[in-house]
Amino acid sequence: MSKAFILAVERSGENLGLEIMANAAQAGLNLQWSGVVGSRLQAAGVENIADGEVLAMIDLVAVLRHYGSLRRLYARILHHLRTERPDCVVLIDHPAFNLRVAKAAKQLGIRVLYVVGPQIWAWRSQRIHQIKLVVDHMLVLFPFEVPIYEQAGVPVHVLAHPLLAQTVVAPDQKRARAALELTADGPVLALLPGSRRGELERLTLRYAETVRRLREQMPDLRILVALAREELRPLWERRWKQGAGPDDVQVVPAQTQTVLAAADVVLVASGTATLETALMERPAVVVYVLNVLTFAFARRLVKTPFVAMPNILLKEFVYPEFLQDAFVPAQVAGALAVLFGPAGSMQVAKLQKLRGLLEGSPPEQLQRVLREMLA
Repeated sequence: MSKAFILAVERSGENLGLEIMANAAQAGLNLQWSGVVGSRLQAAGVENIADGEVLAMIDLVAVLRHYGSLRRLYARILHHLRTERPDCVVLIDHPAFNLRVAKAAKQLGIRVLYVVGPQIWAWRSQRIHQIKLVVDHMLVLFPFEVPIYEQAGVPVHVLAHPLLAQTVVAPDQKRARAALELTADGPVLALLPGSRRGELERLTLRYAETVRRLREQMPDLRILVALAREELRPLWERRWKQGAGPDDVQVVPAQTQTVLAAADVVLVASGTATLETALMERPAVVVYVLNVLTFAFARRLVKTPFVAMPNILLKEFVYPEFLQDAFVPAQVAGALAVLFGPAGSMQVAKLQKLRGLLEGSPPEQLQRVLREMLA
């Protein structure tokens, strides 16, 4: 039996990990999985060797603050790779950390399959040279990434985005509202504040003020909060109370697509959730706030005018973006209010082009890659 090591901690990464495991099973591979993973991959049979929660730190300052924990996690992974000698490591996202793991694996003679590589099309394009040295095969999510790797001589295929299949089977609005016991008529706003603790710390106060202002314009507005997991509830509720947010919001953990299906309009933090919102064809406004130092660093390097993936794919500001100091609650509330009318329908019409831009490589090609990498 071949051994495979996988690193996928956050919700979106676990979705991709489950997709890899499903494709590997369809390819006839009998694998012993270990890794640093979240609860869903553990439930799917992956032996978790360490707590990877520290990898959910996104900004530069948070990473520096938790540098010791990151070093200990890396040491634990390196020890595992040396002693267990898996045939392949499957690394998902987290480029600053995972490229270091890839280098170590390569030095140990372990094959490296990297899924969702660094956004070299947006910033730090020089990383392609490092990738070429330490990665055996890339699986990317967006077809426009393929030429970048092909030109550098890095084998690459496109993995069908898990959200394509997931959003197809999501409930319709009527069933979603029934599931959430929303029986009264009236407009529904969904709040998606992100899946990381740092995101909730930075965003929740402004979310609360935004909703207060929108409620002044729309007194019958109902609010749903999609939390990525139940453990985030205490942090969300504490910050929401500090921001004097309305006390009648309905918090719904681990049911993001049900919340999106029930909503008329969405306020979403930049990240994978913007694409999920778009594939559910919901009008939305995108917001985000980084640590000041991290934002100043990123602003100097980022080459794309867009942040939200739906905007990047469609090459226009379909979703308005209010980032950093531009996230002014009064302005965001105004942008949300208009989406309950014809402006929202105009957004939806443009979003319908997205699915055709996200088709992956044929399943037989992906399964051949997995047989070559994992067997």
